Amino acid sequence: MKTTLKTILAALMGALTSWAQCALGAQLTPQDVHIDGPLSNIAVEAFRDGDFVGPALFPVVPVGKQSDGYYILNKGDWMRNPTSTLRAPKTPPRRVEFSVSTDTYFARNYALAGENSFETLANADNPVALRQRTVRKVVSDLMRDMEVRIANQVTSVSNVGSGVILAGGNRWSQYQTSDPISDVDSAHAFIHDTTGVIANTLLLDYNTHKIVRRHPVLLDMYKYTRGGFLDDAEIGKCFGVGRILIGNAIRNTAAEGQTATMANIWGNNALLCYVDPTAPSLQTVTFGLAYRWQSPDLPAPMVARVYNDPDPGKKVELTEIGYYEDEKVVARDLAYLINTTL
Repeated sequence: MKTTLKTILAALMGALTSWAQCALGAQLTPQDVHIDGPLSNIAVEAFRDGDFVGPALFPVVPVGKQSDGYYILNKGDWMRNPTSTLRAPKTPPRRVEFSVSTDTYFARNYALAGENSFETLANADNPVALRQRTVRKVVSDLMRDMEVRIANQVTSVSNVGSGVILAGGNRWSQYQTSDPISDVDSAHAFIHDTTGVIANTLLLDYNTHKIVRRHPVLLDMYKYTRGGFLDDAEIGKCFGVGRILIGNAIRNTAAEGQTATMANIWGNNALLCYVDPTAPSLQTVTFGLAYRWQSPDLPAPMVARVYNDPDPGKKVELTEIGYYEDEKVVARDLAYLINTTL
């Protein structure tokens, strides 16, 4: 009897210890967690195809370390005209120098998980499709968070090279008194005169885009060929840029459990900037970059982990998506903000 009681008590203690380790978030073993290749592919695809413009404004550049420094060229030294380029016979060429400053990035880990109950998975007509929809929902929430981080940086005049806050009759919604082309021309002049670079990208929030496409000042440029409203290619020609980005993402700003309050992530703004159209690198000339780090223990910069909730009583399967990144303005003079357009 004593031996049996001891055995039972030992078994109970072992079970309690195991439960406590799970409840305290003990590290899951490789048998408990696996990286799902197909779901990871869907996560990467969803990141590329999401209805968000942040990644187009801040291109992703892979980095080898989670935290590191990068160089910023001194534009005055870089663009200074040499005193002379003449070279006398048997003399070395005149040497030029330039100075640099430094800044740092730290790729933080951003992650979310979606859950599906065992019962739902067991009764679903296609559990694979259910897991795929879960991945897309999680990626969408991660992308929305990234969009907010980037928008918060670039919709403040203090974070870009220069800008203007429109008021009264100068707001673009005032058709009779405003002149969007003149405002964007001033933005072009600042970027070119400050850096020598010609801006190639104009970001408009959704509501500003609707106003601009039928603004009489722009329509007047096409009065003999068009009517009603302009398409994005025509808007781009009016503003002297090759690419128009439309920030149409919204978010719910209310606390969880409260009545939804929807807000435009990008506010009412027009941001003129230069974004390197080629593959970005640490040496690129561009307004902003997203420094993305791949953890050595992961096969890709973004993966889907599938595992059961540590609390077995919940009977829930978790699908976790995460990545490491830091979005930075790296050349603030390559951007000009027109704030409060409406």
